[in-house]
Amino acid sequence: MFKQNGEYISNKDNEFLKNSDLVIGWNTKGDIELSGDDKLPLLLARLAYVFELTDEEFKKHEDYEEFIDILKGIRIKNTLIKHNLTLPDVADILSKIDEAKQVSIIVNDDDYDTILNFMGFGAMIGLLSGKVGLYFTELDDYDLKVID
Repeated sequence: MFKQNGEYISNKDNEFLKNSDLVIGWNTKGDIELSGDDKLPLLLARLAYVFELTDEEFKKHEDYEEFIDILKGIRIKNTLIKHNLTLPDVADILSKIDEAKQVSIIVNDDDYDTILNFMGFGAMIGLLSGKVGLYFTELDDYDLKVID
């Protein structure tokens, strides 16, 4: 599913990135710039679930219910405070994602948990239906079977 594509390892080509309505940058530049610990992508996924923005293809995936159970363990208020965000901030981010036809997420981080959490967040908002492209600057030798 992921392959080396220029400077990134991605599920999409660079043309998808270039044509994206919205680019989210994790520790890098983007239309929306984010940083923090590995819990922030899970918070975004949890609130996407709460706001009913879950991709229909992901709802059919065998791991969907297990992922939702993981998300229910994310403490919303504490995670917002830790990342200096408000609920309206996150709602605005999710609204922009929902309105976009193509979303690219560039992850400039080699932390295993952060990478997996962005894969989960990507699945939640449209990875499986083709709306989302994930672009990693580094994946090392991580086992990517978790999102096949």
